[in-house]
Amino acid sequence: MPSEYGPRREGNNPGGIPMNGITDERQRLLPHGNGNDIMGNRQQIMGTSTTEYGAAVTLASKSQPNGMVNMASRGTMLTKSYSVHANGSASYLTPLQLGRHELYEMVPFTAVFGMQQKERNISRAFASYAADLDSMEADQFSFSQNNKRMSEAELNSRRSYTSLLLLDEFEMDAVLVTTPLIIAIFVAGISQFLVGYNTSVMNSPSSVVFQGHNTFQWSVAVSAFAVGGPFGAIMAGSLVDTRGRRGALTINTYTFLGGGILQTFATNMLFITIARFIIGFASGFSSVLVPIFLGELAPPTLRGTLGTLTQFCLVTGIFVSDLLAFPLATESSWRILFSVTIILSVAQIACFPFLVESPRWLLHRDKKSRRARLIIKKLRGLRHDHEIETEVNHFISASHAQSCGDAEERTNSGGAFVAMINDDRMWKLLVCSLILQMAQQLCGINAVFYYSTMFFDGLIENPLIGTAIVGGVNVAATYVALFLMESSNRRTLILWSAGGMLVSCIGLVVCLLGYFDKMASLFFVVTFVSFFEIGLGPM
Repeated sequence: MPSEYGPRREGNNPGGIPMNGITDERQRLLPHGNGNDIMGNRQQIMGTSTTEYGAAVTLASKSQPNGMVNMASRGTMLTKSYSVHANGSASYLTPLQLGRHELYEMVPFTAVFGMQQKERNISRAFASYAADLDSMEADQFSFSQNNKRMSEAELNSRRSYTSLLLLDEFEMDAVLVTTPLIIAIFVAGISQFLVGYNTSVMNSPSSVVFQGHNTFQWSVAVSAFAVGGPFGAIMAGSLVDTRGRRGALTINTYTFLGGGILQTFATNMLFITIARFIIGFASGFSSVLVPIFLGELAPPTLRGTLGTLTQFCLVTGIFVSDLLAFPLATESSWRILFSVTIILSVAQIACFPFLVESPRWLLHRDKKSRRARLIIKKLRGLRHDHEIETEVNHFISASHAQSCGDAEERTNSGGAFVAMINDDRMWKLLVCSLILQMAQQLCGINAVFYYSTMFFDGLIENPLIGTAIVGGVNVAATYVALFLMESSNRRTLILWSAGGMLVSCIGLVVCLLGYFDKMASLFFVVTFVSFFEIGLGPM
């Protein structure tokens, strides 16, 4: 039987997913009962239209497609339901496809740090709903064939098995990583690694690069990185729409390469400053591009994981630059320290022939794009045309649902920004987002990663050790933040983060005034970085 008429994988083992918590989650979010109860509860909890699922329930008793076998007689096959696509046309979807359809609409097309828990909750909710829908259809089918309703025990058994089967399928999406997706993750991860690496690479060799420069020259060279970042972020917003995600990533990589060559072979501080501006431009560009690119390639159940991965790439880049400073931050080897940007950019370029374009971007330009369908086939490991078309419909419907405003054409960055400004419900959220972004950049964290070696000089015996400790704590705190974001709400974490950073700043000032031992200053710098990473940093 083709996979159009059931799950993509067969077998009686639903993946070994434990029942603990699933039944409770179903009872809390989607209580059993008649179709109207389920519809009303879904609308109340999810806040979304019931058009698709309402059509599925009310039309479920209609004739089935030719050749379709009901799960009641086979035991391993999920029935089809009538549903309504975004364009208003009716089609048949399995309960699994219904769940995947909603996942695409509910999870944004961006790879965002700390989104795994939300993805799991949505998956459980829709698996429970689809299982309820399937059991209702099975009961109706049994009644139409035998004029007899299924018993409560039979319904519960079918419901539990179907829910586990669907969760297993969603879990497969999270672990099924194809070669094109691996290549995309590798290339995008290097970009974020280079952002972190170049954030901190100027920290350690300040005393060995072109000896004789003054503090002002060095400060201008270091800060040029931060000056170039906003320009790159602004440019990325337009290029990702006009040149495509892959084309924009190509431009970004060559920008990193050009800046790395200029910085490595610089003859004076002026060239270092220009190179830092170019690399900062590429870093700002990458910070906008990478979450979009990976989010549009990955299935919904994998986007939060990839967002976390890119954040770890960034903080790991900072830490690696601190570690490489031990052997390379010398008068004879500092150019090797800068050449890492060249080496990694060349590695990215070598992967370009195997790098795919975003299917969402291609479908936005042409809904009949054959190239987009070929890419989706490779990304998802699909074999049949009907599976590909179903996935294409998920992309198109989710893009329409997540667009700003009523017009689907408002998917470019400029139109989206104007739409948010004109929307009374959105502009307050926009202001809050801007304030949080400003707080993130102006809180003083950049001074730690730019100048910690100079700061620790005279406070501890080897300043490089202090800088490396701060970089290592930065990575560890990011890992801790991942678990805190799953157990605590964002507002609480931001308040604790800001409060902890304030106390750390006060303690650091007291140390510098001589009231505590100088080594205590290292402790307060570490706590400052730790509190940043659990709140303002990844938010």
